[in-house]
Amino acid sequence: MARPIPSESVHSEIDELLLGGQALTASEAEEMFLDAHLPDLARLAVELDDKAFERHEAVKLLMSHGSRRWEDSL
Repeated sequence: MARPIPSESVHSEIDELLLGGQALTASEAEEMFLDAHLPDLARLAVELDDKAFERHEAVKLLMSHGSRRWEDSL
C-alpha cells in the first residue's frame, strides 16, 4: 500500500513547485499538488477518522479550493 501524504509535508511540496518553476503562482502550485494527490486524498477519506481527516493539511487545502469556478460556469 502507498504511504499516505504526511500532513506536515503539504506546504513544503507546494513551495517546491513554486521554487522549482513548475508553477508560477501559489494557486497554480496548489492545484498541481491536489491533482497529483487526488488518489491519496481519497485514501485518506477511508483510512482516517473524521477528526483526523478534517485536520489534515491536504484536506484543508482541498476544501479551501471548493468548486466555485465550476459553479460559476453553469
